[in-house]
Amino acid sequence: MNGEPAISVITPVYKGVKFLRSTFACMKAQTFADWEWILVDDESKDGSGKLIDELAATDSRLRTIHQKNGGTSVARNTALAAARGKYFAFLDEDDLYHPRYLETLYNLAEKHQSDITGCKKLMFDENAEPAFPDDGPAPDATVKVADRSGICEWLAGLKAEIPCEVWLNLYRRDVFGDLPFPPGVRVEQDFRWHYSALPRCRKYVRLDWVGYAWRSTAAGGWLNPKPESMLSHVETYRILVTMLPSKMGLNERQLKGFLDGFDVAAHVNFFLPLKHGVRLTREESRALRDGIRSLYPLGIDLRRKLHFRKRLLWNLFMLTGCEAFVRI
Repeated sequence: MNGEPAISVITPVYKGVKFLRSTFACMKAQTFADWEWILVDDESKDGSGKLIDELAATDSRLRTIHQKNGGTSVARNTALAAARGKYFAFLDEDDLYHPRYLETLYNLAEKHQSDITGCKKLMFDENAEPAFPDDGPAPDATVKVADRSGICEWLAGLKAEIPCEVWLNLYRRDVFGDLPFPPGVRVEQDFRWHYSALPRCRKYVRLDWVGYAWRSTAAGGWLNPKPESMLSHVETYRILVTMLPSKMGLNERQLKGFLDGFDVAAHVNFFLPLKHGVRLTREESRALRDGIRSLYPLGIDLRRKLHFRKRLLWNLFMLTGCEAFVRI
């Protein structure tokens, strides 16, 4: 490829051989052609590294990098350092773009001169094909534009307008390209990175259009929560609540809405996994309960969203560590 592409698409590759050809086909089908696709093989043992080299031999826009296993964050940081596009986007190895994903977000970003430009997602079954609602955004598709003050209003509702998934957005490289993903963090990388990027953002555009298809796999993320992810949520909440309000300059009303959003998310990330069967060792239980208590002084309190009976049972779990109380 000669010159710098408009968009660098970043994909960490690890045990993705089953889906990579489908993902490659979705990139080839993009109506916007001025892209480079950086695939970082994170020392996968299933033949993914060989496959991406074979695919790259058929299209000069593909760039492959092979590295020792370091996890998703390290792979994304490697790709960011190599990216040359004006913008960068993310595509997980098992997911798919709408054919007009890059075209639509690029045109919006250029029109509004936005630093972050995003859309919506759909979820599809592991062994199926996604059914996008339409061929592209309707002429009257809702576009929401927020400057700095508007982003603060969006934060007051937390994920309502600012979803944490980085692959739903196009980012300006000169604004965010030097912002690293947290190395060593196996879960919650998206949440921490995207929200940490917001203080740099001057304009954020959201399109009410489904442009990304997220594949639901048996081992996938929040669909199969583990103690590790629950403990990571605690640390993520602590980082964001101590960082974002001051850096964004949230007023008292916005701060209340921001914290209320975390209370709702905490119910999903802590109460429901325990209720539906996640089991903790004694050490994990102690660490989780200590972590949850450490959030109380920051204004995040799961108990506010629980009815009296559930609150009582939750308090018994917090006191004893017995998960049976949460499951009643």
